[in-house]
Formats: sequence, C-alpha cells, structure tokens
Amino acid sequence: MKPWIKTPLVAALLATTAFSATAFAGPHGHGGCGWGKFDAPAVSPEQIKERMAKSFEVKLAKLELALALQPNQKSAWADFKQAMNARGEAFARGVEARRKAEPPKTVLERLDRAENASKERVKQLADTRKAVESFYGKLSATQKTVFDAEAGRLLQPHRDGFARGGRHGGPRGEQPGGQPGKGEPRAPTA
Repeated sequence: MKPWIKTPLVAALLATTAFSATAFAGPHGHGGCGWGKFDAPAVSPEQIKERMAKSFEVKLAKLELALALQPNQKSAWADFKQAMNARGEAFARGVEARRKAEPPKTVLERLDRAENASKERVKQLADTRKAVESFYGKLSATQKTVFDAEAGRLLQPHRDGFARGGRHGGPRGEQPGGQPGKGEPRAPTA
C-alpha cells in the first residue's frame, strides 16, 4: 500500500477507535450513554413520594407568600391547602397501586385500566375545581391575578417539567427564548 494512502487510513482508524471508546465509556466512566435506567441512581418509591411531597409543600408556600393573604382569608387557604394535599396523596396512592399492579395482558385490560384512570382523573379534577372555586371567591382582584399566574404550576405538575414545557418547550410549545416549537407555525418573513 502506498504511504500517502496508508497515513490517512491509519489516522481515520485511530480516530474512529478513540471516539468509539469514549462514547462507550459514557459520561460517568462506565458503559452506557448515561441516559438509560441502569445509569440512574437507585431511588426507592418512598424517596420519590417524599420528594414529591416536599416539592408540593414548597409550591404551596410560595403561592401563599405571593398571595399575601389577609387574616380573614386564612381559613379559606387552610381548606384549599387541605384539598390540595388530599389531591397529592390520592395521586401518590394511584402511582403506588399502578406500580404494584400486574401489567395488563391484553388490549382490553389495557383499555379498561385507561378508562378507569380517566374516570378517576375526571373525579379528581371536579374535586380540585370545587376547592379552587371556593378559595378563588375569597380573593381580591389583585390576588386573583396572582393566583391565575402562579397556580398553574401547582395544579398542572408537568407544566414545569420535561413532558410539557421546561426544556422541551413552554406551555404553548415555545422553545426557550420564545421561539416556536415543533409543529408551531413560524411567523412569515418579509
């Protein structure tokens, strides 16, 4: 083989081998790409439940501070907070039940579970609406504006996360910086 061909081939082979080895090693110094379930730290369901409860309490505390409640609104806030905590506990119980349940074996079982989950979600939404309506009626116009802006993070848990919003686009599919997300029409350019 001629030397002018051999040198680039050897360089390309070495670069490919080096790149493959670093990609295989992963970001944590062991095999895998760092995204799979085996690379995630082991977290028990109890730890997840505890983290969710703490996060929810922080969101409620921030909302309470943002609303600057008057003394005559404290009892309505307590009722609202109790209803929201009950909602969170029901959600946690549902997650635990689904985690412990045997996976559906047929499409009909899967559809039945989805239908039951949908009915339960509608019931939870109705209960949440009652609690919000009761509390909302006790707020001033300024507080209602604050509540409208802030309560979405409390009532829609995925709004800040990866599924809807967050890093993968805002509540309307916007990317960070206000750019339209995938599937969103772009403004016509002149």
